[in-house]
Amino acid sequence: MNHMNRLFKRLSKRIASEGGWLAVIGNSCRTIQKHGFKEFVLRAIRLFTNVNIHKNRNAYMLSDYIRRYADETGVVSSVHHDDMIFRFLVENPHFKTVEDAVEYYFKDGARSSRQLKKIIFSDLGINDIPAIQILEFASGYGCVTRHLVNDFLEENIVSCDIHREACSFISSEMRVKAILSSTSPADFQIATNQFDIVFALSFFSHMPDSTWGAWQKALFKTIKPGGYFIFTTHGMTSASDHFGGPIIPESGIWFVPDSEQKDLDVKDYGNTIVTQEYVNTIVNDVLHASILIYVEACWWGHQDLYVVRKV
Repeated sequence: MNHMNRLFKRLSKRIASEGGWLAVIGNSCRTIQKHGFKEFVLRAIRLFTNVNIHKNRNAYMLSDYIRRYADETGVVSSVHHDDMIFRFLVENPHFKTVEDAVEYYFKDGARSSRQLKKIIFSDLGINDIPAIQILEFASGYGCVTRHLVNDFLEENIVSCDIHREACSFISSEMRVKAILSSTSPADFQIATNQFDIVFALSFFSHMPDSTWGAWQKALFKTIKPGGYFIFTTHGMTSASDHFGGPIIPESGIWFVPDSEQKDLDVKDYGNTIVTQEYVNTIVNDVLHASILIYVEACWWGHQDLYVVRKV
């Protein structure tokens, strides 16, 4: 027994000095040495139980916040566990409480949907609601989609995302048709001349120069003649307010391989800033079109809005 005690003592000192999880193991060894294995087990049970009670309480509160603000905005309350936007907001230190983050998730989605509705019906003067077909590209897990079905009709909306689980979730929970996207615009498989509106919110704020124009072309071809391409970008306001004012290359596009979406390759999906001149060049030379509406810092007070009409 003395030999065992000396072994536990030596092992616990060595492991605890390493820090992190090894320190926990070291503390466990000291507990066994000092109080015996039975006391160690009892303490472990108490600790595990308390942790789970705390987790269950937090989970209940989170569910309550989700239900509350879903009801307040009149939308589906289901939130997928892999929803990157939701997770980013809940873990964001900008919000004082988790409730503030959940409230923002639902109310900001509602604001984006209303803003799109205003552009389509007021700014563009479209009024044939039953016949309109809208592609919501890079829809994620439905932060905005859940509100679009209120501001339009379910049959008006088709969502599209790179995540298969997101497409399944939107189809099952929001009753909206969803199409799987692709990493490469060359592999994008949606028929041409299908939609009246293609809406890409904060997608081109993440594309590198190598695919920026190619994705513009791939999405533009899905629009019917006379339809509209509505998208946002990180422009100069985003550059100064959110990226520390980096020097934009002469090409007009600045890209860094970094993103909050850790499941995507950062070389394909990072953070992008573009000048108005860069966008003009792509629209003119690649789409053979012209910009109908441009509003600087229109979305979230910093992303630029572009509307292009397909003739």
